Amino acid sequence: MSPVLDLDRLSVTLRRRDGTRLALLEGLSLSVAAGEMTALVGESGSGKTIAALGMIGLLPRRAEATGRVLLAGTDLLTLPREKMRRVRGGEIGMVFQNPLAALNPAMRVGRQVEEVYRLHTGAGPDAARAQARALFDEVGIPRGAERLDDFPHQFSGGMRQRVMIAMALACGPRLLIADEPTTGLDALVARQILALITRLCRERGMGVLFITHDLSIVEAHAARVTVLYAGRAVEWGRAADLFATPRHPYTRALLGAVPGPEQARLVTIPGTLPDPAAFPPGCRFAPRCVLREAACEAGFPATDTLGGTAFACRRGREPSPVPERNTTRVAPQVEAAGEPVLEVSELRVEYDRRRSDFAFRRPPPLLALAPVSFTLRRGECLGVVGESGSGKSSLGRAVLQMLAHEGTVRLGGADLERMRGKALAAARRRIQAVFQDPRESMNPRMRIGDIVAEPLRLAGVRKHERRAQAAALLDRVGLGARLFDLLPGQVSGGEAQRVAIARALVAAPDVIVLDEPTSSLDVSTQALLLNLLKDLASDEGLSYILISHDIATVFHMADRLLVLREGHVIEAGVAGDLLAGAKSDYTKELIAAGASARWRGPEHTEELSS
Repeated sequence: MSPVLDLDRLSVTLRRRDGTRLALLEGLSLSVAAGEMTALVGESGSGKTIAALGMIGLLPRRAEATGRVLLAGTDLLTLPREKMRRVRGGEIGMVFQNPLAALNPAMRVGRQVEEVYRLHTGAGPDAARAQARALFDEVGIPRGAERLDDFPHQFSGGMRQRVMIAMALACGPRLLIADEPTTGLDALVARQILALITRLCRERGMGVLFITHDLSIVEAHAARVTVLYAGRAVEWGRAADLFATPRHPYTRALLGAVPGPEQARLVTIPGTLPDPAAFPPGCRFAPRCVLREAACEAGFPATDTLGGTAFACRRGREPSPVPERNTTRVAPQVEAAGEPVLEVSELRVEYDRRRSDFAFRRPPPLLALAPVSFTLRRGECLGVVGESGSGKSSLGRAVLQMLAHEGTVRLGGADLERMRGKALAAARRRIQAVFQDPRESMNPRMRIGDIVAEPLRLAGVRKHERRAQAAALLDRVGLGARLFDLLPGQVSGGEAQRVAIARALVAAPDVIVLDEPTSSLDVSTQALLLNLLKDLASDEGLSYILISHDIATVFHMADRLLVLREGHVIEAGVAGDLLAGAKSDYTKELIAAGASARWRGPEHTEELSS
């Protein structure tokens, strides 16, 4: 395949107000061939998005890109601004992580696709309309011609992402840049989007640069992979060779952090990425590397090659400690031995639907959750899975008494519905919640220490005792006192999620409802959180209801499983039993969509890429 994109030592520097320069990206070289996908992988802050913005000329005002960015032989860094505008959207299409933020909420989606096509081709309105209709059909939007006049909010997350892909393809680009396009989508939709991009790549002979923090999701799709850390490539080469034998400790750690049902604990990476203003003089990964030696900290290692990969590590030729793909079925997990903590009986949720027109007929209520019953034991994790709209969050919020419902919820044998006043307040402290975006549930003007101690203040605990307990809990979740006086906006997503866990623990609960707690986190940060949650269940007997679209995470954590679809329980049972032999086609489809080849075994690689 001929190269569509060639990066030759692309570097990005940022000029600070005091005149000094920060190196955000250094010497990145990679190629993307026609009809193939190249993956650019690394944690948040590693420089992936900066690299993409540098390629297409969308860097911040004080940032500058150097090196060469060759698109079909033309160096994009030498093009005038006006010509670069024509390249973006014309020869290069872009798909971003959050389509709702990228789409104009006040403009019909068909008009947005038409606008791109007319801007770059000069076509008339009729031709642009026909192109938009054809693109909607090509990206698999049901009844595409009918939906051209809908607004973005009328589409689901997966359908909005398909609209973004249609916009990116409007002018037949040579290159598609997909920046975290599946993050936050449920497993089935994410699989569909990745399969769609792969199919379009082949059929159109288009090159795809796929940016992600999760190596496992591109294992069955990418031809080549470059692993980026703190602005420098640490390993790159043929995807098959890199996944079979990862050479750099950072690549090995990223793969080891991917949840799998056979792993008792996940690989974690201690510490955080270095500040660009204080990069270490040697290997930038050395401060976090368990294999580091004195020479690693003295100078950046020279590039070495072995097989089909190149790597910047002195110890890259040593045997890889990452376990080989799992080819055996997981033994069913045994029942938790603890006593019942939470008993849910015939829980049912309906939403009232009010008409916006002048009809006098009132529509029937919308069934969000059909009657469901389960028992949660001490130290047990109940996983709740299903596609978006299946009723997972409704179940969690009903258990938390956050919305109206039918049925009974018994905590420690006591019916929460019959409690009032102080008794209800005390019971609610025993069941806590951690949500998908912890910052949304934190006061942005409160210090982290005060946020964690807030439940103690409401319970009448004295100030010095509150501070001592909050500091101890921050230590317990691996954060320490350094965060105590920071604001929520000053901590990372993984740190904010651990703050939310510390706040939940301060009330000494029996049960924590975890609603998509890791959906937007790097796999390395996710591994830290999952290990922490397992430790708390083992050491303190905590029980969890884990609501997630990430099948790998659920199977790693859960003892039992509820599979929901359109509010109904499709299948329930011991997690290991369902993984080994699910009965419903829907459960099998969820498992196939969410499981990476690394823990499903090589015989499923074709299934994942179909």
